[in-house]
Amino acid sequence: MYDYRAIALAFTLVEIPFIILASLVFVILWYFTVGFAVNAGKFFLYWLFMTLSLAVFTFLGQGFMSVFPDAQTAQGFSGLLIGMSGIFGGILIRPQYIPTFWLWAYWTFPLHYVLEGLFTSQFQGDNTTIVASYGSPFFAYVCPDIGPEDLIPNNCTGTAEEWIGVSFGWMWVPDNIPYNILYLCGAIVVARVMVLFG
Repeated sequence: MYDYRAIALAFTLVEIPFIILASLVFVILWYFTVGFAVNAGKFFLYWLFMTLSLAVFTFLGQGFMSVFPDAQTAQGFSGLLIGMSGIFGGILIRPQYIPTFWLWAYWTFPLHYVLEGLFTSQFQGDNTTIVASYGSPFFAYVCPDIGPEDLIPNNCTGTAEEWIGVSFGWMWVPDNIPYNILYLCGAIVVARVMVLFG
């Protein structure tokens, strides 16, 4: 029989080209269909974050299979990881509205870093006009002097970049992109360590 470390290395070597190719096919089909900017830097950042996302969740799944005694337990913890990532990733509950007790989940689960990287890299410098809806936080940002009894002016607009900032409490900013990449790479290393020593 082969040593489990050799099998873990084989899994890693086989998964890497698959993850890169699968994410590239997805990004090529999705990126231009959605209408993101035709910009090489933004395209490659999108591809990088999609690749890291696929790698993190694939390798964490393998890590759970190595750490837990049976497939059912590993699948249960994988489901918990995905569910908690979805809840605390910053979309369902915006970062500025997460209760203080649950902030550890926001900073721990990997989906937050994937989404922050995708959103901030794609909308950085995007001057697409966004019309503010009355009563929204974005409306309060772009038209702070308009009260309930006032007529809403036609020029109550902002940019897509401003909308991302306001929507996520200015916690999702392009300056965090290197930290997002670093966290996701670290999560991949932790997952591979789980496989090697689990």
